[in-house]
Amino acid sequence: MISTQRQTFQHGWIVRKARSKGPDTWVLRWREGDVDKSRTLGTTHQLRTRAEAQRAASKFTAEINNSIEVATFGQLVRRYLQEAIPERQSTAGPLRSMLNARVLPEWENVRVVDMAKDPMAVEQWIKGLQTKPKKKDEKPRDLAPKSKLHTRAVMHRLFEYAMRWRYLDCQRNPMSLIELKGTSRRVRVIYLLTPQQYYVILSHLAPHVRLMAVLAMNTGMRISEILGLQWADIDLAQATLTIERSVVGKYEDETKTLASASVLPLHEMLIQELQAWKAREESVNGWLFGNIDTGRPYHADSLRQDHLAPAGRKAGIPNLGWHNFRHTYRARLGSSGIAPEVQQKLMRHSSIGMTMKYGQNNMLDLTRPANARLIEELLVAGADAPQLRPQIF
Repeated sequence: MISTQRQTFQHGWIVRKARSKGPDTWVLRWREGDVDKSRTLGTTHQLRTRAEAQRAASKFTAEINNSIEVATFGQLVRRYLQEAIPERQSTAGPLRSMLNARVLPEWENVRVVDMAKDPMAVEQWIKGLQTKPKKKDEKPRDLAPKSKLHTRAVMHRLFEYAMRWRYLDCQRNPMSLIELKGTSRRVRVIYLLTPQQYYVILSHLAPHVRLMAVLAMNTGMRISEILGLQWADIDLAQATLTIERSVVGKYEDETKTLASASVLPLHEMLIQELQAWKAREESVNGWLFGNIDTGRPYHADSLRQDHLAPAGRKAGIPNLGWHNFRHTYRARLGSSGIAPEVQQKLMRHSSIGMTMKYGQNNMLDLTRPANARLIEELLVAGADAPQLRPQIF
């Protein structure tokens, strides 16, 4: 059993020290036993803010505390949040929330070396993770397999940094020993929209959400990319649409991957839809789908909850989400016999392998004739050489 007893660990504190000549300096101070110690981090010209001084200090506190016996997981996480967390806000926000709400309450005061010695304790903890009830009478449920797999991946990443920052001797990452069976299997069914369902959904949507659904269904764009569209990205004369940013919540960011940034062709139908929208709605700060109340694009979750999901239920689809359109677009590409490399370009995936994973739960239109062709070849061969054809009954 891993010990959770609090360990002595020096975080130190930062002070701004005035000098008789020259700019002030930032100084890191800490205690070793009964002795006060200090170290100059730099001048206020070199480190302009306290936050910059704090980042510089974290490197020294790691050296001060590089004894494996006292390095806690909480210190590892705090340094990771300061120095190594991804810059993309749509990634950093949920990651920061997960670490603070799920991981730190369990492991904050545990020594990194103890966790490395007993990774099975971490494995059992991940397997037992449950959701927090939102209502008083609601019972906790097991965390989704995909969420457990993501938690393991985050722990693995943190221990990579533990070795990089010398909290651990370089070795095989102990989190790689954790086994979570069944986490790679999809639990939620992917609903691919039929043309009839698509038009029923459109008939129950507000105009701005309707156009978003039309773009999603006919281009395969992610909702974050649709919300990130500006009128400057639309070239009606050249019939093109440029994807170069995404919007998630209140954050404007780069696209999800380098391959996601691309120029898509615009069909005449989409051009007509966009022209009608431009004539009808006044632009809000240049955004295609700007909220007049906030001056910013709409929030994807609110659009799904208030508009998309209710329309989906009327079309017979429970829990309709924006990504259902993207999955359907990929399935339509596959059933149309379009070359895989063209499908990849339209889906804007980094690899063909990723493209082939999309929309695969309803491919009978492709698999049935392919299977039938093989069987018919055998039947023809059997008819030509009946003496070789075995009798089943």
